[in-house]
Amino acid sequence: MASKDREHIRKLREEANALRQKEEARRRRNRMLTQVGIVIGAVVVIGAIVLLVVMGPKWFGNQRTPESSGMIEVTDSEGQPVEVPITVSNDGILVGEEDAPDVIDYYFDFSCPHCAEYHAVVDEDIKTLIADGEVQVNYHMIRFVAEYGLLAGATTAAVIEYQPELFYTVMDGLFAVPAEQQTGWSYDDYSQHLATLGVTSTEAIEDTANGEFSWWLSDRTDQARKDGIPGTPTIMIDGEIQEQLPVSAEEFRAIIAGEELPEPSVEAPISTQEQSPAETPAG
Repeated sequence: MASKDREHIRKLREEANALRQKEEARRRRNRMLTQVGIVIGAVVVIGAIVLLVVMGPKWFGNQRTPESSGMIEVTDSEGQPVEVPITVSNDGILVGEEDAPDVIDYYFDFSCPHCAEYHAVVDEDIKTLIADGEVQVNYHMIRFVAEYGLLAGATTAAVIEYQPELFYTVMDGLFAVPAEQQTGWSYDDYSQHLATLGVTSTEAIEDTANGEFSWWLSDRTDQARKDGIPGTPTIMIDGEIQEQLPVSAEEFRAIIAGEELPEPSVEAPISTQEQSPAETPAG
């Protein structure tokens, strides 16, 4: 009788041990699954945070597009001031009479040193072509080189949202500020500088300080890359990218007339990399 009881007790203990081992295995499996779930969840959260940091400004930022119109003064070939229409939209800053026979698309970056050089060379000639009714010019502000190119472009967009007649004044004024100075500027610095350029709109100054149009500049830059714009400055005439940059009114007219230009004095495109102005390769 005693031996049967001991055998029964032994079997009960074995069954209890088996149950404990099975329960412990289940607990280990659950702990492992929980830990794996925590790791996966952490990876998902980190990935979501990174995605929001990178894409958040585009998805949830202030996606404002400048929209305005008015008149702006240019000087014709006789030296007389002429007022022509200016229209600001998502597609650019269009200056000139609607019935002008040809259209120039002009892509530039305020942080591109070669854009500053090209602007100094052709700005007055382009304005003369506009004033004489020969062309419309669609200006495209983008940022291919340094970060301040985005800030300067967004600043210009804020101004022409409210005072489109100051487009050339602000464009000239910002190109005149040394790169070394603008590299350290914030939106507040740009907003404070606007008073020296004759900007009187408090809304423009506030929008500049808030970086209201930074998303738009980024979006326009992305679109320029998608459209095959290889660098800055880039000139398109009637939809065709010019491999050789025209550097005078006569060269613009020659291209429009289908003539070949002499050996290039400026190559195109010039600046394509994100780098400091001093490192931008010369054309």
